[in-house]
Amino acid sequence: MKILMTLFDIQDYGGIINHAENLAAGFVKLGHTVDFVKLCPKKKFGVTRGPKPEALAEYRKHGTGLFFHQAKGWWWPNENKVAYLDPNERAKFKNKCSGYDFVLWHIPVPTVNKENAAVNEWLDLYNSGTKNIAIIHDGNLPELYPHLAWVGHHFHAMVCVHESAYHSAECISIPRKMIVNPFDLTNAVPMSKFETRAGFCAVQVFKAWKRVDTLIRAIPHLKTKEPKRVGGAGIEYRYMTSQEKCKPKYFDAAGDRIWDKALRHGMEYVGTIPTDMHYHILRDSKLQIDPSWSKKYSAFGAHFNRTTMEAMICGAVPVATDLGMSNSKVFTAGVNYIEVPAAATPQEFADIIDNGLTDSNQWTTIANNNVTAVQRFADTAVAQEYIDLANSTQGCATGKETKQLQEKCHKKLEFFGIWQATMGAQQ
Repeated sequence: MKILMTLFDIQDYGGIINHAENLAAGFVKLGHTVDFVKLCPKKKFGVTRGPKPEALAEYRKHGTGLFFHQAKGWWWPNENKVAYLDPNERAKFKNKCSGYDFVLWHIPVPTVNKENAAVNEWLDLYNSGTKNIAIIHDGNLPELYPHLAWVGHHFHAMVCVHESAYHSAECISIPRKMIVNPFDLTNAVPMSKFETRAGFCAVQVFKAWKRVDTLIRAIPHLKTKEPKRVGGAGIEYRYMTSQEKCKPKYFDAAGDRIWDKALRHGMEYVGTIPTDMHYHILRDSKLQIDPSWSKKYSAFGAHFNRTTMEAMICGAVPVATDLGMSNSKVFTAGVNYIEVPAAATPQEFADIIDNGLTDSNQWTTIANNNVTAVQRFADTAVAQEYIDLANSTQGCATGKETKQLQEKCHKKLEFFGIWQATMGAQQ
């Protein structure tokens, strides 16, 4: 089959990079052809140059054939971009889409940012006559992407990568299916021994709902002398470590900066690292810790992160919160991961980590279970699920959700300059 992958530009791609690259690799391994383009609210593009030679070592290629950087995203040559404010470019894009068996929309509608204000030309990008499949990575669709309803009648199906995304998307009547994130299992670690590993690893984007500070607060309470590796960056990292703008919540009761205190108690900050280096650290670690949870996301269901799967692939045992794994049918506490209550105190959090680093029976049981569990996430297995979905008799949205979502959509549609036009058409 011939497949086109596309997305609207956003500020931080995060795990979408890994998803797109591994999914494209899975398609190629199965014998399919994949192209990838970015949709931009521009009339034309200037001259673009590839990564500078001195920076090229930080970029790599995988499934899409494009240069990409784990933190900076893809480098897009002009032929892989669509300036959709130009009506001729929109027409060319739709004509291009018609030549594919289906189009995958990794980010199916634009996000609310300065560049997209009063821009609604994107509404004209979907009616190419080919099958469109939306991919939902976020677990709070009603708040972030309700305007997907306005183009839902153009979509054959909607894929949700975890349970929170799946249940949050039920407000839109596009037929949906949960298909987990794809991974390259080529270097998956077979069952290893507890004694050959040490310490924990926690590498992720520092967002408010990732709750990295709860782990940072627990580190001074740990009894273990084993390695305590923390990595990643993001807005909360900058606030947590800033000398001038550190948020008050990132100081303890004694007025000590929690970041500095954790460093004094043995925390090793590894920075923002590429996937290969992250995997190398995970192969040496007993545990991988994901302290994230969100009340909004968990109300819809589990919103487990890619780092959980990366841990399993590398033979480390995941540690996750009860709310992050809320009602998961994919992973089970005590079977696939060690559970931490979202409401745990720093001491309680530390006690769970200390036990996880010393209880060899618990560790061995979970690690052994996950050798089998990871097979569901293999890039080829996930890619085949997309092929089967595209070949299915799914229907498009009925449009019945439009009135139900009008209140949620109101501000979004006003932002994109759609609301008045839509109401006028309905009247």
